[in-house]
Amino acid sequence: MATEASMEKIKRELHRAVDSMRSDLTRVEILTAALSAFSRPVPDYEPAFHHVQRIKLSAHELGATEQH
Repeated sequence: MATEASMEKIKRELHRAVDSMRSDLTRVEILTAALSAFSRPVPDYEPAFHHVQRIKLSAHELGATEQH
């Protein structure tokens, strides 16, 4: 009787340890993927379209047009 209770306790502990290990391995996979992503340089960004027209006047010319 005591042996069966001990075996059940060992089984529960083994299941707990395996579940904990699975959780840790999942965390390692996530952290490895993040480290891999962050270790690469950020790619250059060039938008494919522009919503606002670029102003081709200098700051001096902009100031002069406001004063008139």
